[in-house]
Amino acid sequence: MPSFLWVTGPKEDLWLVRTVGLLITVIGAVLLFAGIKKRVTPEVKILGIGGAAAMALIDFYYALNDVIWDVYMLDGSAELIIIALWLWAGNQGMARVKV
Repeated sequence: MPSFLWVTGPKEDLWLVRTVGLLITVIGAVLLFAGIKKRVTPEVKILGIGGAAAMALIDFYYALNDVIWDVYMLDGSAELIIIALWLWAGNQGMARVKV
């Protein structure tokens, strides 16, 4: 937690930081296991793109409104890259939705 706070700035509610961290970990684990098993369903693709889009929106909105430090725009940029990779993988047939 100290290194996270050093990079991202002071936080009032550390329970919220931990909660978001756990939720992101669960989302990442679901995406990882779906990739390993090569079972990309429509729901998995929505989870990947939607989760990244939500995080990017939050990062950019609150950083640009000076609620959180600008370092979060780096995270938002990484989320946009993740969305682009999901879309690229789908076009390459690697993440094509199987119904």
